[in-house]
Amino acid sequence: MVEEPRTDVLPRLLSGDYDEHFSEIAFIPGGKIYQLAQDRFGTLVDVVVKETPFGCSSPILFMEEESRRFYVLPRHGETGCTVSAPFVNYRANVWALKDLGVRRIVAWSGPGALSERFGIGDFVLPVDLIDLTRHRPTTFFESRGIGLLRQRPVFCPSLADALRGILEELAAGPVEAVVYAVCEGPRFETPAEVRVLQSMGADVVGMTLAPEAFLARELEMCYHPVAYVTAYAEGVSEIGEEERREALEEALERLPEFTSRFLEALPADPHACSCEDAM
Repeated sequence: MVEEPRTDVLPRLLSGDYDEHFSEIAFIPGGKIYQLAQDRFGTLVDVVVKETPFGCSSPILFMEEESRRFYVLPRHGETGCTVSAPFVNYRANVWALKDLGVRRIVAWSGPGALSERFGIGDFVLPVDLIDLTRHRPTTFFESRGIGLLRQRPVFCPSLADALRGILEELAAGPVEAVVYAVCEGPRFETPAEVRVLQSMGADVVGMTLAPEAFLARELEMCYHPVAYVTAYAEGVSEIGEEERREALEEALERLPEFTSRFLEALPADPHACSCEDAM
């Protein structure tokens, strides 16, 4: 028996007849990017909530920018941060994108910096993850003898090349490759926990990339995150709130141009990597 969709997760606009072959590219934003996506990333064509074996997905925006089409799936809700990171239905979201024909995902995240060498608003490319989450479903293969996937490389190398080139054009200075620690949340880390993360070799800490990245790999999808530093972790550095907000807003203003350039620069052949043969 299929449960009826929960009314509280449905978007304002829900199409009854949508194009399941709309695009092969999706962006998964978090934080303030969800509203920016609707206002500045292109034309909103449709919005769909997909039912999956794992429940309802977040609202999926069908977007057009000139002749290019792509999806935007706001992790935390269509109109605001209505679901915090520990309670996002990552399995439903990734499954829904796969069901729509998505092959490549760019995931945005706004972590905190574990070092003063990063400035607020700096763009960084995660190259590895430390998964410290505890209570999230992490696989599509529960109670089954499969899903034993290698995690090197952790993210799609083909997408990494495209992303790095674009970010270096848009950002001031080279884009650093970082290790991203994923904590459970929704609370932030204590100063003692921050020191532990630093000793583990993490550069930034956030709440959203796991299990999202691992689930995309299980479904053999190209996946790569882009992170922008939103704050300093506890005990690392102090910055005034107004100064922090201004630096962050300046960084976010670059994202629409980034999206356009990425869609232009995206390699035509997704088989330049091994992601589609991960299993």
